[in-house]
Amino acid sequence: MNHNRMLTQALDLSARSRFPLSVAEIQAIRINDFGLNNLPVEGFAFVDLLRTERVRTTLMIFLPNQTLPQHKHPPYDNEAGKEESVRVLWGQFMVCVEGVDTPGIENMIPHGKADYYTARKAVVLETCMQYTIPPDTAHWFHAGPEGAVVLACQNRVDEEQNLFYDPASSGCPIPKDTVI
Repeated sequence: MNHNRMLTQALDLSARSRFPLSVAEIQAIRINDFGLNNLPVEGFAFVDLLRTERVRTTLMIFLPNQTLPQHKHPPYDNEAGKEESVRVLWGQFMVCVEGVDTPGIENMIPHGKADYYTARKAVVLETCMQYTIPPDTAHWFHAGPEGAVVLACQNRVDEEQNLFYDPASSGCPIPKDTVI
């Protein structure tokens, strides 16, 4: 799947959510495959709606069964690390965190990547449900069978501090001086 096809599908899912986006926001949607070159399985589309040095609000769009790879937001600069809250605007969305394995979770893990997806407790969220991920917590995301549109709110934004478990991942390379 190429980025243009992903963008077309992401725009369709965004429209289903009925979350209003300006023309400029639609034009600013980006696609990230985390350097893994497996976009239909590991990747997502996103646009920052608000971004300052201390706060970020992002619209995240996932294709059906698409995964955002496991990572965590460790402490840095004398702070606990980034706290992230996600709210589902449309679809079904799973936040996978450390804890007792959810039955069947191995079916959501990308083929051959079990070593990099160790957080195996799935918190299933439907439209209008939300969940907060504490700082320094291993987690990953997985969209349901129809995809998902999710609003993410985070504190202290420096994506270069995120630690991705898959050594082949380039993470979420967004320069920290990017402010909207």
